[in-house]
Amino acid sequence: MAALPAGKPTLYGSLTRHGLSTEGVPDITASEGFVVGEVTKKSILVSCPHENVSTKFLAPYTTFSRIHQKSITCLDVSSGGGLGVSTSTDGTMKIWQAANGEIRRLLEGHVYDVNCCRFFPSGLVVLSGGMDAQLKIWSAEDASCVVTFKGHKG
Repeated sequence: MAALPAGKPTLYGSLTRHGLSTEGVPDITASEGFVVGEVTKKSILVSCPHENVSTKFLAPYTTFSRIHQKSITCLDVSSGGGLGVSTSTDGTMKIWQAANGEIRRLLEGHVYDVNCCRFFPSGLVVLSGGMDAQLKIWSAEDASCVVTFKGHKG
């Protein structure tokens, strides 16, 4: 969503695609509190009337198909936009160059699947959570796992 004034919480919601029209335009609905406006093959307009904000999501100009071999389960882009981090059902977590999809680091250390990954605001650190009930903090610079948090039961 569009930027809110400082001190306001970030808005979170979800979009669901239900299929395509005969013209190839996706049929999209939004979670509670959000409204889907104009939908085309190249953009989706979403608003949050309660907060008086809206944003337009644009189709990507570039597609990267060589980062993972299977479905992507989570993805984040660093605050500067230079790096991406993603996890996949292929069992990998990778850091890659956002401009060209070049893989920079392979983050290995979780047992079983990795469910989520996020950059810290600095863009130098990644947090991940996996099916092994562990949270890990990684260096995006050298792919080392600097801290592992254990104790979750599921």
